[in-house]
Amino acid sequence: MSGGNCPETPRQKMIGMMYLFLTAMLALNVSGELLQAFQLVDESIQESIKTTDKKNKDLIDQFKAAEAVNEAKVKPARVKADAIKSAADSLYNHIYDLKLLMVHTVDGPEATLDNYLSTSNQDIAPQIMITERSGARSEELKNKINAYKELLISYLDAETDTVMIASLNKILSTEPAAPSQKGQVQVSWESQKFEHLPLSASFALLSSIQSNVRSTQADVMSSLLSGIDENTYKFNNVRSVVKPSSSMVLKGDKYSVELFIAATDDYQKPRFEIPGYSIEPNEAGIGVLEIPANRVGKQKWQGKIWFKDPNGKDIPYDIEHEFEVMQPNAVISPMKMNVFYEALDNPVEVSVPGISASQLDVTFSNATKRSKGNGVFDVKPKRGFAGGKSIVTVYANIAGKRQRIGSKEFRIKPLPLPYATIAGKSEGKVSKGLLEAQSGIFAEMGPDFDFELEYKVTQFSIATVKNGFFQSKLSNSNIMTQEQRDLISGCPRGAKITVEEIKAIGPDGRNKKLAPLVITVD
Repeated sequence: MSGGNCPETPRQKMIGMMYLFLTAMLALNVSGELLQAFQLVDESIQESIKTTDKKNKDLIDQFKAAEAVNEAKVKPARVKADAIKSAADSLYNHIYDLKLLMVHTVDGPEATLDNYLSTSNQDIAPQIMITERSGARSEELKNKINAYKELLISYLDAETDTVMIASLNKILSTEPAAPSQKGQVQVSWESQKFEHLPLSASFALLSSIQSNVRSTQADVMSSLLSGIDENTYKFNNVRSVVKPSSSMVLKGDKYSVELFIAATDDYQKPRFEIPGYSIEPNEAGIGVLEIPANRVGKQKWQGKIWFKDPNGKDIPYDIEHEFEVMQPNAVISPMKMNVFYEALDNPVEVSVPGISASQLDVTFSNATKRSKGNGVFDVKPKRGFAGGKSIVTVYANIAGKRQRIGSKEFRIKPLPLPYATIAGKSEGKVSKGLLEAQSGIFAEMGPDFDFELEYKVTQFSIATVKNGFFQSKLSNSNIMTQEQRDLISGCPRGAKITVEEIKAIGPDGRNKKLAPLVITVD
């Protein structure tokens, strides 16, 4: 409000304060929908942090378990993991205390981070982090983040971990934001996080930093754990191994078993001592024991495997095994898993050792079958029997008589739900250009589902916060509408796009609701 070296008059100061007051009043005009969106984002981040916390706990437990087996090898990495955990906990709790300080300052000591009133307040965050103590709290927070980042990088290899180091420098950066247009000035890190933002937005940004702290903790600890046994052999216990081809043998067949030491050496081979049998190891150091299965019932054998220790001394390892010789029986093998899925062709292979597939008659209760030859069937459960069972019964034509050989019970399950994807992703970051180029939404089955099952999306909505307001556009097919494309086009980098109200139809002809997905514009 003044120019040159002229001091401001009292009138000028009053006018300046009135201007600032008006600006603040205008800035406070934040919609309730936007504030709610910030809170929902914060809640989502907190849930993500819980998942990462569990992963970090599991990693610490894995370090402890590995150290119990080989302390000398694991302890250096475990000490680093403990240091990372301690630094991450300290930084995480420091951010938590800052948020609590803001809430108590504006709403009193009774307020909590889960229950506070001043979600729209735009003054308290810059007051605590920038105005008070000349911005010392922001500097302290940035210093802690940078110190934590440098600690993580110090535990990585500068030559082989370049990708992870670059990721850490980006995720944990406290540098000013580069100007988006020519002539604009840089925006400081603290201004990005605390100025001209409602308190709920600042909290969401701080929670994002906490989430980054936990995720980078997990990434580097995982790298340390995987590097423990890198370029080394897991050889700390020599034991004998018996690997039979089967513990049950048909009469007239042979019982076959492989005998070997769990950790073999290219420069020495084990020696086998099985009474009544002469066994020589092959090039891989494996001996094969074959015993004729001439009588029905249980049979047992025992012996020793000799192997030299590091001092060259022959050490015997006792071995024994028991197997059973049985008469032929039906083998009913689900070729995917031990269930039948409704509305799908479930492949099943049925065989009886010693009997041709052409002599077999197989029945399936509560289901229809289609033979593909050689004892292989496609089985489709009848509609309405999901949750029930199908009994597979095998009959064989032996000596001109139809004899029941055996049966097996299968569960009948409804079709599993797929998950929706856009640009090949169900979560994470996607560039705006790639999002705009997408034709629509697709439904995909999880990687653990072995069947070829197709679902088609029949509707979905795209929702985001645009110009301060929550907007949602619906498509009644799997194709993205122009309104949805326009909504994506207006999203800035870092915006969250939610795809919800997703429905898809599968082979059973039923329209089913799918889980929503959240994509970040990159």
